[in-house]
Amino acid sequence: MKDYIKIGLEKGYISLNEDMSRITYLFQNNKEYAYNKPEDKVQAETVLRLILDYNYPARRIKQFVQVTMGREVKEADIIVYEDDACIRPHILVECKREEVSEAEYQQAIEQAYSYAFALPCDIKYVWVTSGIKSDYFEVDKTQNSRNQMPDIPQFGVKTVASYKYVYDAYFLPQIAGEQRFLIFP
Repeated sequence: MKDYIKIGLEKGYISLNEDMSRITYLFQNNKEYAYNKPEDKVQAETVLRLILDYNYPARRIKQFVQVTMGREVKEADIIVYEDDACIRPHILVECKREEVSEAEYQQAIEQAYSYAFALPCDIKYVWVTSGIKSDYFEVDKTQNSRNQMPDIPQFGVKTVASYKYVYDAYFLPQIAGEQRFLIFP
């Protein structure tokens, strides 16, 4: 398993304070956040996975994005945008701690889905993760539907394969605009 935090530190995407209680996302105007709760760690790893594994430009990833739901204002953990101006949301990510109960996890799926529908623009995908478990959905607000998927698309990929892992994926040619696969030894 990759140590995303270590790689993120080495590549200069993040920094941690001395006692590792605060994390700074260097690509988000040096915004500093708490890093002492289990959910904070899952969120940091997920942001780094979006950059390192899914190849999304860091400038298109925003955290703690305000979502207005009636009179209340909530926060989506992570939103990945289609454009550099960060106007058109593409993927909404909801993170939970690794030890989350199944009931809390299912509630997180519903929460993410409600955030996706509350955003003024169409969101295409929802990813809910505890770091250990992940669920991916394609969302269609016009049809009021969500379809479970094996993964979210990587940057520049329009169609997601119906599977996620491929044996000996190292040997497959990488074609622009097509999904890369995770390595399954």
